[in-house]
Amino acid sequence: MLFVPKEFSIPPYIILLIIVTPCITSGMIIAETFMSNPTRYKANWRFLTRTFFKKVFIVGALIGLFLGILNWTLLQSNWSGGSVRIISWIIIGAFAGLAESISWSWRSIEGTGNRVIQRILQSTGLGAGSGLLAASFCESVNIALGQYQEAFGFFLFGGLLGLSLCFAAKPSYQVALRAGTGFEATKKRTRKSTTQLQVNNNAPTQILRPTLNNQSLKYIPDNDYKHIEEGVSIQLPGKSKNPIIIGSGDTADIYIPHLPEECASLEINSDNVIIRCLAEKSVKLQQKFLPENQKNTLKHNQILTLYHENNEEKFYRFIFYNRLLDPQA
Repeated sequence: MLFVPKEFSIPPYIILLIIVTPCITSGMIIAETFMSNPTRYKANWRFLTRTFFKKVFIVGALIGLFLGILNWTLLQSNWSGGSVRIISWIIIGAFAGLAESISWSWRSIEGTGNRVIQRILQSTGLGAGSGLLAASFCESVNIALGQYQEAFGFFLFGGLLGLSLCFAAKPSYQVALRAGTGFEATKKRTRKSTTQLQVNNNAPTQILRPTLNNQSLKYIPDNDYKHIEEGVSIQLPGKSKNPIIIGSGDTADIYIPHLPEECASLEINSDNVIIRCLAEKSVKLQQKFLPENQKNTLKHNQILTLYHENNEEKFYRFIFYNRLLDPQA
């Protein structure tokens, strides 16, 4: 090859870094996507397209090439092999964490403002820390591992990255209800007069809309909504001293028109959420009506259906999400 000495050969660690860096990064992104949204496989794969992975692999390979050149430069400058390896793994971990957090911000509705910055800093820092721990441990037992040092090192590195993801991916909220069918937006309509006797009834028809009447309940992600709408999630507190009442009464914490005054209640502690039916034939969990006063522990992704008091054909639906998942993914 022109201008290249015959004895020149590409160091194997450069090739290794070019391959390993995009693979670890892609694995982090796939793990984060399915951990945040484990019940929607088709939606996840629509996000994880071939084009997306091509971009990740190209950028990851370029980062790996940069690391390989950096390794070669440092080794030529008489840096120890252990120090160079630690630096490389720190950079790989930081890049994997950065890529994971950026992909999360593209996919999640919560990925706005300060939450994105917080997630990027957490993921990048934890990824770099994982690389530091894995490389330092492997260097400390270098002799014992022998020829298996690289294989064990990357195995440990991947495990630590996955563990760090559990901390970085944990949402700021704990449990949530996501509004579904029945909470569609409605437009206000005016009532037209037809006779002289109806002249005084030309005021707009009052439309009662579902809303929150408890300060411990918040809308996700930015608490900037005024009413409960389809697709909006309600953040539940980590623990409630008193049951949270769902119904159409004036004292209801989650006010929903047309339901019984006290339709259901939620008891929340750090471990679980317990629902109690307060009106006969008004609460259905999955496909089963709950008897009055019966209690059930809610599980992730269960569908909660609340029926109108005087019309069994109309209802409202929530989906329950536990605290380890992103309800807006």
